[in-house]
Amino acid sequence: MDDHPETDKVKTYQHKYSIFHEGIRRYEIAMQGIPDRVPMYAQLHDFARKEKGVSAAEFYTNSEILVTSSLETMKRWGVDYPIIDYDVYNIEAEALGQKIFYSANGIPDIDRTQPLIQSHGDLKKIKTPDFKRAGRFPQVLRMYSLFRELTDIEPDLNFCAPFTLAANLRGIEQLLMDILMAPGFARDLLTRITEEVLIPWIWHLKSEFPETKAICGSDAMSSLPIVNLDILEDWSATYISRLRQACGSEIYVPNWIGESHLKDPLKMFDLKLKVCPRFLEGQDPDVAHIGPEVYKEYAENKGVALILGIGSSFLTSSRPQDIVKRIQHYITAGGKNGRFCLYLCSVDSVTPVENLKAAVQAIHRFGTYSK
Repeated sequence: MDDHPETDKVKTYQHKYSIFHEGIRRYEIAMQGIPDRVPMYAQLHDFARKEKGVSAAEFYTNSEILVTSSLETMKRWGVDYPIIDYDVYNIEAEALGQKIFYSANGIPDIDRTQPLIQSHGDLKKIKTPDFKRAGRFPQVLRMYSLFRELTDIEPDLNFCAPFTLAANLRGIEQLLMDILMAPGFARDLLTRITEEVLIPWIWHLKSEFPETKAICGSDAMSSLPIVNLDILEDWSATYISRLRQACGSEIYVPNWIGESHLKDPLKMFDLKLKVCPRFLEGQDPDVAHIGPEVYKEYAENKGVALILGIGSSFLTSSRPQDIVKRIQHYITAGGKNGRFCLYLCSVDSVTPVENLKAAVQAIHRFGTYSK
């Protein structure tokens, strides 16, 4: 009897993903200059789940299914830069004891009716987990190992950034009230999250994957109008800076959004570069409202690369011809002089296949630089 069925199954996927090496090189060139065409990456784990035809509960708790399905989907749809993505926001919270909902067809989510931290006394629940046993930490480590085994590419690693993790454990409304009415409690919460959970977790990731060049924090709650610029700078950025100080320059957080709510979006751009010095990232609907030209001019003035994200809602609800038009516009504006990449944000299970096809074809058609 075979004692290692998962290992044997994985062997059948070996050598199928060498095409991603070309895409990685294209991306690396794009971050510094002008590649043969604009590279593209995509957050499409839930779309991959739909293509695989399995429930969310099975997909997000099975390392082999998630990794192989995601790689197959990225390969089939012409993604250049492969990433292993999943419900990143839940991993640390779940291991600490926060209840998570697993539905049949939706991405797992925090049970926001039962926050883990309801009083100052609950802060004792925030202590360094056993990363080899607690929650889905072992599964995440296995996913990254599988990705490296199947692609011969060092994985980009992920974590939930301090402010969003605090919001998931405390509740965003209550956390914002704490910042206003009980800032000492809020500081204690964020400090414990940073020092007791995230710094040890990142160091554990680095020990398992010492060659990684990117450790990316996800921080959706640190976005306007949920927060304002003062909270971004004094609370969100402060603890990300602490992570970078403790763990290294590989740490970055790129996904703050909401600058279109500001009269001067460049103020938020400045804050973005504090927590993501490698490049400036903009996503729809901000980019559509402000214009990709503003992002490009700022990135060139600061000497950084630019990544623009085509929004999830736009990809889901728009006509294919409108998707093509927007991608052409973003490439024309953002691709000038190189140092540019496109990102398809949150391609989920309800994204129409014809819309994703239109997006990929448009990138390949309009993304080639003239000689």
